[in-house]
Order: sequence, then structure tokens, then C-alpha cells
Amino acid sequence: MKVITMDSSVFRSLTEQIAEIAAHVRAVSGDKKAASPDRLLTTREAAHLLNVSTRTLQRMRSEQRIGYVVLRGKCRYRQSEIDRILDECTINEDAATPQELKRNHTLRTGGKPKGRRT
Repeated sequence: MKVITMDSSVFRSLTEQIAEIAAHVRAVSGDKKAASPDRLLTTREAAHLLNVSTRTLQRMRSEQRIGYVVLRGKCRYRQSEIDRILDECTINEDAATPQELKRNHTLRTGGKPKGRRT
């Protein structure tokens, strides 16, 4: 076994260079993530993320409630579209305005608030 020795100043300079390289790699990989397009999900993956069946996802497509792309005869869903659906269906617990309260009520009850019959 060989032991390599070096001055502490040389070691310090080497670790600084490694830190600079690591920072550069992080910056470059972060830019690629931001510039990359939405990931396309299969029907099964999208249904799993939305916690619905594949048939329900097909119904959502037919009712034009969710956007999709057809590639080689197969439906694909953008990750941003799945995120949009989840945001629309999320109940905000700290609703401050009457519109948010009405939206929360609609989401909880599954429909529009019912008025009195006359």
C-alpha cells in the first residue's frame, strides 16, 4: 500500500477546486431540469397519480377535462396537466375569501351548493 502525502495548502487548494467543479455541475444540471419539457406519462402512470381507474381517465378524456397527446396510437399525459388537475381538486384549508370557501364546499360535497326551493 502506498501513502501519498501533500502539503495542507495543496490539499486545501484541491478541495476548493473540487467544490467549484461540484457547484458548476449542480448549476448546469439545474438548468437542464428547468429547460426540459414536461414528462409524458402513460395511461397507467397518470391513473395511478390521480388515483383513478384507467376507464375513469378515458372518461375524463372524452369529457375534455384533461389534455392528452397521442403518440404512435397511444395516449400520453403531460406531468403539468396531471399537476393542474390535482391543484384544481385540492381543498385549501386556509380559505380566506368567499370564493375560496364556495370552491371548498363544492369540492367537499361533489356539486354546487343547493339553494332553497320555493
